[in-house]
Amino acid sequence: MKKTLIIGSCTVDITVSISSLPNSAESVKSNSHIYNLGGCAYNVARVLNLLDVPHLQCTTIGSGIYGEFVLKELEKEGIKPFRLSNEPHGACICLVENNGERSFIAYHGIEYSFDKSYLDGVCLSDFDSVYVCGLEIEDEGGDQIISFLEENRSLKLYFSPGPRLRFIDSNKLDRIFALNPIIHLSQSELFEITKLDNFDLALKRLYERTQNDIIITLGSKGAVVYIGKEIIFKEAFISNVVDTTGAGDCHIGSYISYIKKGFTKADALQRANYLASKVVSHEGPALVKTDLSEECDN
Repeated sequence: MKKTLIIGSCTVDITVSISSLPNSAESVKSNSHIYNLGGCAYNVARVLNLLDVPHLQCTTIGSGIYGEFVLKELEKEGIKPFRLSNEPHGACICLVENNGERSFIAYHGIEYSFDKSYLDGVCLSDFDSVYVCGLEIEDEGGDQIISFLEENRSLKLYFSPGPRLRFIDSNKLDRIFALNPIIHLSQSELFEITKLDNFDLALKRLYERTQNDIIITLGSKGAVVYIGKEIIFKEAFISNVVDTTGAGDCHIGSYISYIKKGFTKADALQRANYLASKVVSHEGPALVKTDLSEECDN
C-alpha cells in the first residue's frame, strides 16, 4: 500500500466545556478544560495511524508552551516530528456547549506554514494520495500548497474546505477544483460553496466544477457520496453526543483509510459514519484506540 501525504497542522486543542456561549461582557463558569493534540490534518492523520494506513503528516512544530506540549504528546504516540522551528506554535480554544456544538478561537502559529521546500528529500513516488483542508489553503502558505498539488497531479487529492471556506480566495478554490479533488464537506458548506439551497442542484453544480466524488455529511441523518449520476447514502449511527469537535476530520480520515484498504465506497462511507459517531461520544477531537473496540456491523 502506498502512503497518503497529509499537509497541515498539528496544534493544541484546548477544549472548554460550558453550558452555553457567553454574551459580550458576560462571565460564565466552565465545567472542564482539556488539552489535546488537534488540527484538522492531525485528526485525519490520527485516524490513518490507528487504522494502520501508511502516511506522512507534513507539519511544523514550533516553540513555546504549545510546541512543547505537541512534542511530548507525539513522543507518547511514537511519532517523530516532521519539521521543527523556533517560531511560536499556536493553539485553538474549542468552546463546547451542552448540546455538543462547538465554537473556535484560533491562534495560528508556525504549524500552519507551508513551503514546497519542506518536502525536499521526500520520495513522492512512495505516495498515491494527498489530503489538505481549507484552513491551510486560506493561510499564507495556501498558494505554495496549491502549486505543489499542481506539480504532482498524479496524487489523488482529498480536499475538505471546512467551515471557513468563505474566507478562501475564489482563485485558490478555482485552482483546486481544476485538480479534480474528492471533496468532503457538510450540507451547509455545500450550500455556501455553490450559493444554492437545493441539495440535488448544489451537488450537480459542484460536481460540474470538480468532476469527481463529493462526500457530504448530514449530521444525525448520515452521509452521502455523490459519484456523478448516483448517490450512495448511509444512515448515521446512534450516539450520545458529547463533543462534535473533529467529527468531520474523523469521517474523511476513516473514508480515506477504508478506500485504501480496498473497501467499496458504500462500505467506506458506512464505516466512516460509525467512527465519527464514536468521536462525538467523548471529549476531544481525535479518534482514540477505544473507539475501535467494536465492529461496525449494521
